[in-house]
Amino acid sequence: MAKGKRPPVSAGFDDTISRVQSAAVPVEVGVRDLTPLPGQPRRTFDAAALEELAHSIRRSGVLQPLVTRRTASGTYEIVAGERRWRAAVLAGLATVPVTVRTLTDREALEVAITENLQRADLNPVDRVDATVRLIALELDLDPGEVSAHLNALRKRPDDAGHADDIAKLEALFRHVGGTWPTFLSHHLPILRFPSDVLDAMRTGGLEYTKGRVIARVADEDARARLLAMARDGASLDELTRAATPARVPSGERAARIQRVRSALARPRTLEALSSRQQQQVDRLLRQLDELLTGTATTDA
Repeated sequence: MAKGKRPPVSAGFDDTISRVQSAAVPVEVGVRDLTPLPGQPRRTFDAAALEELAHSIRRSGVLQPLVTRRTASGTYEIVAGERRWRAAVLAGLATVPVTVRTLTDREALEVAITENLQRADLNPVDRVDATVRLIALELDLDPGEVSAHLNALRKRPDDAGHADDIAKLEALFRHVGGTWPTFLSHHLPILRFPSDVLDAMRTGGLEYTKGRVIARVADEDARARLLAMARDGASLDELTRAATPARVPSGERAARIQRVRSALARPRTLEALSSRQQQQVDRLLRQLDELLTGTATTDA
């Protein structure tokens, strides 16, 4: 992303949020005249939760107006409140209350991300992804540059330009909650989790603490078993124990090594094996060789 001169956060991000939060008279707009904002941070909407909200809307209506902006075609783009709009459609409403704001594409995305981050029901993966996008907007970075830049700010806060970026981050996190160093250390690593764990966190309700334990397991089949345990209600302690490989006592390991060494030293032991079993022995030996010596071997 091209770097450009931007106004300080106090005159940019804070001003945008203040304008959106200022009082405004809502108007009724047809649900068919509303469209979601492209790049909406929330990627998944829980069907059961939507139906529950729709039931509430049937009974009491939409209590909080949606935040929108007008489009060039004359329709309304939802900046904040897409979930309420979807539930209103399910409830059969013809119109919903909205406030109309004048926002640039950048400002609209800032508001949408901030509004979603302030809600407790946003899943951990979308929350981290949205925060990264918001940081990228504020610091004029590509999302892929955020992690390295935050690490640089933490390690070298006195470098040129770093004080300004730290001030922007502190202003941003006053709105979304927490602190940027905590986000860097404890939340940003989520995006490096295996895809199966990310999917479970995004759509299956897997908690961050449980996801972190399962993500440390390299074997895909073992992770699948742990994810199934989590779906069945396993506690964090149960998952941690299941994810921790049992340690083989040193005496037992030594005895096992001696038995294998003795068996390999007897040619008749190997000759008595079937062809398939001998191939399995060869494969295991190659794996041991690579594991213990760090030397890759090739088949003859």
